Amino acid sequence: MQTSVDLRLARHGVILLLLGLLTGFVIARFHNRSLGDAAHLVGLIGGFGTIALALLWPKLRLNRFWSETGLWATAACMYLNWLGVVLLGAFGSGPDGRAGGVLLGIAIWLSLLSALIILFGLRKPAAASVAAETMSAAPSH
Repeated sequence: MQTSVDLRLARHGVILLLLGLLTGFVIARFHNRSLGDAAHLVGLIGGFGTIALALLWPKLRLNRFWSETGLWATAACMYLNWLGVVLLGAFGSGPDGRAGGVLLGIAIWLSLLSALIILFGLRKPAAASVAAETMSAAPSH
């Protein structure tokens, strides 16, 4: 059975929310505790945001390819954003923390792609379909 895109995106949101909650338990062990707090909040806010996007997803006017691409770009950018901040907080911003910066850079590009796909999906319907919907919704006497 094929799982719908919005349900899969909601699952990724819940997983990210769980990762953010679990990060809160290990903040004291981070090299940089401020980045530990940030990683905790990135997981929580990213998880809630992904769940909210899952609620919006069925209303987007996207074909299957762009819907799948948007799903994976959104999920990947959220995970990479959280993981990048975790690595920076755990290893600092020195040579060992370089991977966190690279992951955050990739997350920025994926989030830009995700935002563009979502904005494209939120476009207004064509004038002909709006007129047809208006005519069908008009009360008949």
